[in-house]
Amino acid sequence: MISKNNITRCAKTIKQLINRCESYGEFDKDGNLYLTVEKTETSSLKISKDKLNEYESSGMSILELHQKLEGQADDCVWSDTALDIQMPKPKLRIKIFLDE
Repeated sequence: MISKNNITRCAKTIKQLINRCESYGEFDKDGNLYLTVEKTETSSLKISKDKLNEYESSGMSILELHQKLEGQADDCVWSDTALDIQMPKPKLRIKIFLDE
């Protein structure tokens, strides 16, 4: 799934991408642009309702359950890799208004 900051959602043309990144000051002194790339892989973990009830009755917290499931993630088969290439975010600019 692509994020709201994906370049395909933020710019309609390459020219618009260039102009927007120039206005953000994102090009380095050599004219290079560094884009954030997020890589997401998908898998699944299986746990029965009975096991969940057992954990709940033993007083396990949701954080402890999450940690237990994280430990099982090493055994997962990962697939469906997705890349999300994101538009740089504008830097905060402060305008100072002086009275004349």
